[in-house]
Amino acid sequence: MPFSDAFKDKYVAPEISRFTHADILDLSEVSREQKYWLLNFILNTAVRADVDDVSKYVLVNFLRRTEAAFRDYAEARRRTLLYLNRSDPDLVAEYIRAIDHWEQFLSHAERAWTVLVRGRRILFADKRDGSVLQRLNYLYNQTKHLEGPFRTDPPDLSPGVIMPMWLRNDGLHSSGGQLTFEEVAKILRSLAKWADAAQDPLTMAEAIRASLTPDDELYDRIDLIV
Repeated sequence: MPFSDAFKDKYVAPEISRFTHADILDLSEVSREQKYWLLNFILNTAVRADVDDVSKYVLVNFLRRTEAAFRDYAEARRRTLLYLNRSDPDLVAEYIRAIDHWEQFLSHAERAWTVLVRGRRILFADKRDGSVLQRLNYLYNQTKHLEGPFRTDPPDLSPGVIMPMWLRNDGLHSSGGQLTFEEVAKILRSLAKWADAAQDPLTMAEAIRASLTPDDELYDRIDLIV
C-alpha cells in the first residue's frame, strides 16, 4: 500500500509531500579553476609568493572549504533531482541522502566565510539582520547542534519537526530560517570570486576588488579582509 502524504510528512520529513519541484542551478562551470583553486594556491606560494603563516592558514582552509562546498552542492543537487524525478512516489531514500549533502554544503560554506574573515564578527550585523550570510549561519547552526532543542526542559521542538532542515520548492527551510535555491547559488558565486582571487595571493587584493559587484557578499567589507 502506498504511503499517504500525512504518513510521509510525519515519519520521513516535514512537508515532503508538498516538495514537488525545484529550480537548482548547475554551478559546475562557475569558474574554470574551481577544481584547482587549492592546488593553484599551493603552486603559487611555492613558486611565486612568500606568504606568512597566518595568511597561508586562512587561505588554504578557505579554499579547501570552498571546493568542498561546491562538491556537496553538486551532490545535493543531483540527489534532489533524482528524488523529484523518481518513478516510485514512495522512494524517499534520495531525499534523505540529499538532505545529508545540503547539510554538508551549509557547513563548508559557512566555515569558508568564517575562516576568510579570520573569525571576526563582520559577516553580518547581528543574529537577526535577515541577510543571506546571517541565514546561512542560522541554518548551519540548526543542523550542527542537533541536541539544541534538548537544552531546555521541556525540549524546544516545533510540532511535527523531526529533522533540523527540510526542502520546499523554493529552497532550504528550518524552524525559523530559510535560504532559497537562488540565494544558495548567490553564496557559491561569491565564494567563487573570492577563491579565484585567493588562488594567487600576489594579486588577490587587486583581483577581488575588480571582480566583486555591490550585490556580492562582503562587497562593502573588502578592505577589512585584504
